[in-house]
Amino acid sequence: MTMYIAATFKELTRKRVFLVTIILTFVFLVLFALGVRELAGTLEQNRVSPAESLLNSMVLTVLGLFFAQFLTAFFVLFSAMGIVTGEQENGLLLAVAARPISRWRLYLAKWLGHAVWIAVYSIILFVSVVWTIHSLAGLPLLVGDLLRGLMLFIWMPLLLLTLVMLGSVYLPMLGNGICAALLYGLALFSGLVEGITIYEGSHPILDKFLLLTGLLLPTDSVYRRSLYEVLGGADWAGLATADMGPFSMPSVPSDAFLLYTVGYAAVLLLLGCRAFSRKDL
Repeated sequence: MTMYIAATFKELTRKRVFLVTIILTFVFLVLFALGVRELAGTLEQNRVSPAESLLNSMVLTVLGLFFAQFLTAFFVLFSAMGIVTGEQENGLLLAVAARPISRWRLYLAKWLGHAVWIAVYSIILFVSVVWTIHSLAGLPLLVGDLLRGLMLFIWMPLLLLTLVMLGSVYLPMLGNGICAALLYGLALFSGLVEGITIYEGSHPILDKFLLLTGLLLPTDSVYRRSLYEVLGGADWAGLATADMGPFSMPSVPSDAFLLYTVGYAAVLLLLGCRAFSRKDL
C-alpha cells in the first residue's frame, strides 16, 4: 500500500495543475495573512472592545475557511477526475491492472493514495488559516474543538474524492470533472441559499430542495459542521454566523447526518469497486 501512496505522489507532482495549486495556495495564504494583520492593526488603533474583537476574529475564520474549502475541492477535482479513464486512455491503467492484484484492491489503493495527500494538503491549509487568525486576530482555540473541526474539514474533500473516483469509472476525464464541479457548486449554492433563509424564512419546497441537495452531495453540510466545531460549537458559533447573509448558519448538521456521510462514502466506494472490476480495459 505504501508503494501506491508513493506512486500517487509522483503522479501528482508530474501534473502541472499540482504546481499551480501549490502556488495559488501560497498566494492565498500570504494575502490572507496580510489582510488579517491589517485588519487587526486597525481594530487595535480603534481600541474596540474584547467582545467585538472576538466577533471579528470569528468572522475572519468563517471567510478564511470558506475559501479554503474551495481550494481543497478544486485540488480534488483536478487531481482525481481522470484517475481511471485518464489512465485508461494513455494505456497506464492496463499495465497496472496486469499485476496479480484484485481490481477492487487496486481501486481502493488508488483511493487511499489520493486520500493521503489530499488529507495532508487539507491539514496544512486548515492549520495555516486558523493559526493565522489565532496569532494575528486573537481567535481563541480549544484543542478539542480544533481537532473536531480539522477531522471534518478533511472528511469533506474525501467525500468529494469518493464521488469523483466513481464518476471516473463511467465518464471521460473532462466530463467527469464538469459533472463533479457542477454537483459541488450545487451543494455550495444550496448552503448559501440556506444562509439567506435566515432573513426570508423557510419554504416547504425550498426546504425539500436543500435536503435533497445535501443528501446528493453532503460536502457543504460537512464543511458547515466543521466550521461550527472550530468556532466553539453551541457556545459561540451562533454568535459569529447569526447575521452574515449567505454565510449565516441557520442549521447545523447533526451527528446522525455525519453517520449518513460515512454510509454515503462506503456505498460509493463499493459501487466504484464493483464497476471497476467489471470495466473493460
